[in-house]
Formats: sequence, structure tokens, C-alpha cells
Amino acid sequence: MNSPFPTHCTTALAQSPLFRLQTEGLPSSERVRLSYQRARAVVQTYNLTADDILNVTPRYWEFHTDPILSQDISVGTLLTIHYNLCSGTIALFASGRPDLERTLQQLLSYEVSGQYLLTEIGHGLNAINLETTCTMLSNGEFELNTPSAGAAKFMPPTTPCGVPCVAVVMARLVVGGEDRGVKPFVVPLHDGERMHTGIVSKLLTPRGGSRPVNHALTYFHHVRLPPTALLASPEKASRPRDEFFFNISRVISGTLSMGALGLSAMRIGSYVAGQYSLRRTVVDAGSGLTRPIASFSTQYTPVLTAIAQTMVFQAFAQEARARFADKSASLPMKHFVAAVFKTTVIKHTKETLLGLGDRCGAQGLFEINQLSVLHADMRGAAIAEGDLLAISIRFAMDLLLGRIKAPATPYPDSVLYKHEQSLIAHLTKVLSQARNHRDARTEAILLPQCPTLIEAIGHRLAYDAAMQAGMDKDVVELYVASVMPYDAGWYSENLGIPCWEQKMQLLGAAKALYPQLEALLELLKVKSYATAPIVSDQAWEGYVESLDTFGNPQPCSPTVSFPDQQPQKQQQAPLPRDHFVRAHL
Repeated sequence: MNSPFPTHCTTALAQSPLFRLQTEGLPSSERVRLSYQRARAVVQTYNLTADDILNVTPRYWEFHTDPILSQDISVGTLLTIHYNLCSGTIALFASGRPDLERTLQQLLSYEVSGQYLLTEIGHGLNAINLETTCTMLSNGEFELNTPSAGAAKFMPPTTPCGVPCVAVVMARLVVGGEDRGVKPFVVPLHDGERMHTGIVSKLLTPRGGSRPVNHALTYFHHVRLPPTALLASPEKASRPRDEFFFNISRVISGTLSMGALGLSAMRIGSYVAGQYSLRRTVVDAGSGLTRPIASFSTQYTPVLTAIAQTMVFQAFAQEARARFADKSASLPMKHFVAAVFKTTVIKHTKETLLGLGDRCGAQGLFEINQLSVLHADMRGAAIAEGDLLAISIRFAMDLLLGRIKAPATPYPDSVLYKHEQSLIAHLTKVLSQARNHRDARTEAILLPQCPTLIEAIGHRLAYDAAMQAGMDKDVVELYVASVMPYDAGWYSENLGIPCWEQKMQLLGAAKALYPQLEALLELLKVKSYATAPIVSDQAWEGYVESLDTFGNPQPCSPTVSFPDQQPQKQQQAPLPRDHFVRAHL
């Protein structure tokens, strides 16, 4: 069986001290600064061009599917914003603009880091109604201002961390008192150590469980910008909504890239859980012999399911990129493909990582073993650059209203295609009986079904891609058996496959692949990116040696006193509050 995954150019970098340093015990600020250093190293390894970014070339897609971005997801967060949103938006407008070309080159070499400030604390999914203003002055310059607390730019990491930063800031252009719509502006934020005059960044408290990033609230207090700061035309667009979506169109490729991050997380998570399951043994109650926990169906079924889904989604990823890069495809169609890919992959990634973490017991709880932190990171990816629920609703409704069509299938007899078509037919019928698609009753019925429909399309597209790629039939069969339970009732009612038979199909497909478990883990090609110490005895021993150690390993003296027999000691003065912090610096 051949691996569907490439060998990435960051294999050596992933094993370097820069990426192998255990950061879990470091202060958050140090971890954030280290992530910026790691980001620069990845940038220097890939040397991407503006053409790579604009056209989503194979090289750019190799970057987005590189597991090193999930090995330290903070690096993935920083670089997807840096390349895709900031550099990509500037590249859209850079032709014939020497000033922008200079800025773009600084970004591509990581002389400066790039940020993208669109959403506000009061305007997330409805960012088209954002409040930040950029007023044109009589001399042609601009004044950027945050008019209210709700207009603070929310989430982008804008606090100084050692690397100068420039951002694309979306603001409402005001000329002579006239609102000319939301336009992109290039704004230097800080020099790496100090914020520029008039710009305030408030560091947010950490997200729960995920790797630290310096997420912030950003405010502009009458900041003066040169005439060259405006990227788009200063004129009011005849179709402001269309202009808005063009100006933020890099979010669409970001939707695609978030799915790629999820795929890498599945690769690493599957490998960690699989290796641990082979390494961890128990005594068999019947024979008295040791056996790996991987030999239990409760262990090999979820692990092999994760591997099969990861391999099939890799084929889906390649097909999605090809469709997205197709110059003949419309922007709505590209967005549809990206939304289906992200929704399907991230949904499975979150469920898979949580399940695999549970199958590793207490070890699955520790950040250093990657599973729990990857799951937390993927919760953020599900929201970033296209919230899963929001994009599911948008494109499911577009599909049901006939505004867009899902790509055709070369396998019309597949059970996944039949399921997809049945859902479309049923929900279209529900919609046809309503006064309009915004009718309150219809909305209440249809909206909860939208993610199910989009995922059904994603399941089918992934199957099609795997089949066309010639993937091993046992892997594909396990994949199909693993997604049928998401709507087990439908397969029972419409195809006559009872729920119990579906369970047996899943078990049988997993059992057939179990003898190949070790080989399948190697095919994932992520050994260099798996830093979890539970993957091997050697890694575990090294981890134990690195831990802070208390106590004396010498045998206990028979004359030792128990606590209530010990003489009273003189009470010590309390340690300074920062004693333990200073002791580890």
C-alpha cells in the first residue's frame, strides 16, 4: 500500500532543537515569542512567492498541509494569517504599486509579520456592518479611528513579540461625510517592541487548553495614515456588498487552509494514539499473557477509523485544492468547495482527537502528548475564517435555492451519493412548502439540518476523490462504514441496512486492517512531528528525566519520624510571590 502523503521539506526542522524544546512549562509570553521564531524558520524553509499565495500553487498547498503547522499550532495560526490574509490581500492590489511591492517583500522574507484586522468585538459574522472608520482628510491622508468599544478589532495577535508588524485593517472609508463602504488599509502596528502612536493593543487572557497566541483587542485613536495606505479604490462601489466580499476574498482560501490544518492534526493524533496503543500492554485475563491494548476492538476500531478517514481526506484535500485553483471556477463555487472541505474535515478532526484522547486514558489529558491540545486548537480552527455553522447554513441554503450545485459524481451507485441526493430532495421539498426561505417555521426546521447536508456532500466528495486516486479498497471500505453511523436511520430505512449490520460492517472493516496497523502508521509520515513522549519507551524515559524532581531516592531510614512525631520547626517567613517564577527563569 502506498502512502497518499508527501514527505515534507520541514522534516529536519521539526526535529531541530527549535521545535523539540519542551515549552509546556515555560511562561506564556516566552512560548509566544518562541512561536514567532519558529514561524520565521518555516518561512525561510518554504520561501513562498506572491504568485504561490495568489494562485494557491502546489507549493503553497504543500505548506498548508505541512504537519509542522500543527506540531505547534501557534505557528500555524501566525502563518496562515501572515501569508493567506495579510500578504494575500496586499498581493491582490500590489501590481503597479512599488510601495506595496516593498511591503510585500518584507512580509515574504518575514522582516515583518503580517496581521489581518477585520472582525470587531461587536461585529463577527456580520463584519460587513463593522464600525471602524478611516476618514480622508483634505490633504489626501487618512485618519483611522475606533469610534466605540464595540468596534475594537477582536482576536488578531497584535501585541509586540520581537518582530515588527504590519496589518491589513478593514475600515469604513468616509470622504466628505459620505460612507463609501468597507475598504482595506495597510497599517504598521508596532516595531516589534513598542506600539506605534495612537494604536493600543490589549492582550487577551489565554484560550482554554490551546497553545498560546498573543490574541488581543486592538484600538485606533485618530491614527494618521499616508494616502498610499488605501488598497482599494476610494470611490463608492455601485454594488457595495460585492466589493466587500472581493476585498475580504482571501478569507475564502483561508477556509480551505483551515481544513488542511485539521487534516494535519488528524495525522499527528492518529499516529500518537496508534503508537501508544501498540506500546501499552495489559495482562490478558484468560491466557495470563501480555497483549497490547491495540488488540482490543475498542482500541483498534477508533484508531484505524481515524487513519482511514485521514487517508481519504488527504485525497479530498488534493481534489479540493485543484477545484479551488481552477481559474474557470467562479468565486462562489470556490467558496462552496472550501466550505464543504473545511466543514467535513474539521468536524471529524474534533471528534477524532477527543475520542483518541479518551482511548489513551490519563495520558490523553496532558498537553505534551498532543491530543488534548490539538483538540483545543481545532476548536479555534472551526471558528476561524468561516465558522462551521455559518458557512454550512449559507451554502446549504444556496444549494437548496438552486443558486449553486454540488460537483457531479462518477460513482452514482455509491451509498454516500444516494444519501446526499436523498437529503437534498427532502430538504428542497420542505423549502418548497414554505412561503419563503426566511419563514420562521421553515428556518427553525431547516437551519439545524444544514451542517448535516454539507457534511453528507463532503463525505461523498471525499469518497469520490479516494476512489479516483486508487486508494486501497479496505481503507475506503472502513471510511464508508465509519461515516454511515452519522445518519444510521437513513441507511436502515432507505437502503435496508439495519443499524446492527452497520455496526458489524464497521467492526469487520477495522478488523481487516488491524494486521496492517503498524504499516499504516508509518504511511502517515508524521513521526518527525509527533513530539508526544507516549509514542515510545525511549521518548517516555527522556520525558521522565526532564521533569522537575523532588525528594531523595535513597532508601528510607528506619528511624524516620512520621509527621505528627517530628519536632516543631521554626516557622519560616512566606516566600515572595514571584519566588517560583524567578527560580525557573
